[in-house]
Amino acid sequence: MIDTPVLPSKFLHLKHLNVDLSTLTFPSTYDYCSLISLFDASPSLETLVMNVLQKKMLHESIVGDTSHLRQMPGHRHDSLKTVKIIGFSSAKSLVELTCHIIENTTSLEGLTLDTTTGHPSYSCLTNNIGKCMLLHGDFMVEVRKGLLAIRTYVEPKVPSRVKLNVVEPCRRCHDQPLIIC
Repeated sequence: MIDTPVLPSKFLHLKHLNVDLSTLTFPSTYDYCSLISLFDASPSLETLVMNVLQKKMLHESIVGDTSHLRQMPGHRHDSLKTVKIIGFSSAKSLVELTCHIIENTTSLEGLTLDTTTGHPSYSCLTNNIGKCMLLHGDFMVEVRKGLLAIRTYVEPKVPSRVKLNVVEPCRRCHDQPLIIC
């Protein structure tokens, strides 16, 4: 079990933070919002990169959930300019964390939500084969749920001054009927 409580203002000079939580499966009980205390303890944070890629998402999905998103208490993040989340999914607490960042970051300039693996070698545009690496059927189902969560819950909260970049599998290679492996 992972917990992330942090004392306020412990990382006063931290400007760039990479959080790597990628794994095959992440405990469904982990609340991504527990990371808020880490952000609150980093008042100088300018860049945040989170890798939350999972082969199989076990968290409660926001898709089809009729309950409201939680409003998390926390400090304003006046220095955070760039946020990138690799492996963005429909996990309810991840969507809540993303909305918290948007609503509490006055300095945000760019938000990238990458629903893919985040690895350039998987893309037909950047590898030598000219064709995307095949993504597992269950993964593609979650990619579609993640995209729906972005359109439904995140996009409406993004201020016009923030550049939202949504990364999804290319349609040329992945716009085919799903084969569940």
